[in-house]
Amino acid sequence: MRYADVALFMIPAGLLLAWLLGVRGLSRRGVLAILLLLAGLGGTLLLLGNERSFNGRYVPAHLQGDSVVSGHAT
Repeated sequence: MRYADVALFMIPAGLLLAWLLGVRGLSRRGVLAILLLLAGLGGTLLLLGNERSFNGRYVPAHLQGDSVVSGHAT
């Protein structure tokens, strides 16, 4: 998992925990704004990452004679 994915999971939980523990400076409006910003970031990463995802049949690399040939879908 990439660091950006881990951050998207950990930052909202950390903000909620800090808010529940009464950390000064975190209002409900501020937490809501940060969570909406993170939701937008997560949605953008989802849309951009979906285009790069693998579609099709997986063909692993294989040996052909003495060389390794990368697999391509046929």
